[in-house]
Amino acid sequence: MVPHESRAASAGFLEALGLPEPEEAAYLCALAVPSCTAVSLADELGTTAERAARLLQLLAARGLVHRRDGDPARWSAAAPDLAVEALLLRREEELCRTRGRIAELMRTYRSARRPCATDLVEVLTGTAAIAQHWRSMLAGARRRVLLFDKPPHIVRSDPGLERALLGRDVQIRVVYEAGSVGAPGRLAEIRACVAAGEQARVLPELPCKLAVVDDRWAMLPLCTGSELHGAMLVRTSSLLDALTGTFEAYWNRSVRVPDTRAPADGDRRAELLTLLCAGYTDDSIARLLGVSPRTVQRRVREVMDSLGARTRFQAGIQAARAGLL
Repeated sequence: MVPHESRAASAGFLEALGLPEPEEAAYLCALAVPSCTAVSLADELGTTAERAARLLQLLAARGLVHRRDGDPARWSAAAPDLAVEALLLRREEELCRTRGRIAELMRTYRSARRPCATDLVEVLTGTAAIAQHWRSMLAGARRRVLLFDKPPHIVRSDPGLERALLGRDVQIRVVYEAGSVGAPGRLAEIRACVAAGEQARVLPELPCKLAVVDDRWAMLPLCTGSELHGAMLVRTSSLLDALTGTFEAYWNRSVRVPDTRAPADGDRRAELLTLLCAGYTDDSIARLLGVSPRTVQRRVREVMDSLGARTRFQAGIQAARAGLL
């Protein structure tokens, strides 16, 4: 049988999956030998044969052990990669059912109280409280996260957290303000997130910072400024719907974050035209593409000449007609 020290070190890790401690101890014992009987298991656990037999029957009902032919009856542990995975799936189903009841519980909670603005909008003060609520929102994300990325930033970008969300099939869409993208090293961080599955676009200016998680929460600053000391947490309401609509409107106007890793000439021209049509200045385009403003001006003139356009606006129209955008 498995040494007592090893059992003690492993004890408890299956309780989180709904397996009571006595059953877990019995499974760990059975796992360490090709087969066991109720008597040998009782000796190992320090209990009666009747109790051990009952534990084996409970484990069999969970698919953790299998009875083999013979007299006395012998039992073999199921392989953990299959048996424990089945426990995980059952636990996930229970959690999903519990999560589905949250809306019902909220209706009961609200029906016992008069409608109050604080049920829908909560004011958060202090960077620590804002950061804590933000992490809680992300931990509860199930379907999508929508973001306006605009300074100031109170929480450092965490690619690991974003990859964990994407690994749970949570869609992440971000519209970056050009000034944020142009910060040193920021574009490389964004490209790493895009490589992991984030959908990223950019605009010259955004109205405010904004985060929308599923159809349940949104967070935005109380006021604009260089520092963020207060924020509003908005729950399911017509205001949340309006904020989601605002995000979608800006998303549809935005352009993809440019890839500056030596694009082909045609791709580079389409990229330049897209940024021009989005309203970027030469300096902004230069920061995004990692070139000098003079190089941008030269490329703009080359594109305008090739399209026979006298102004940038005409270049955009000509490009659209030619199917270049």
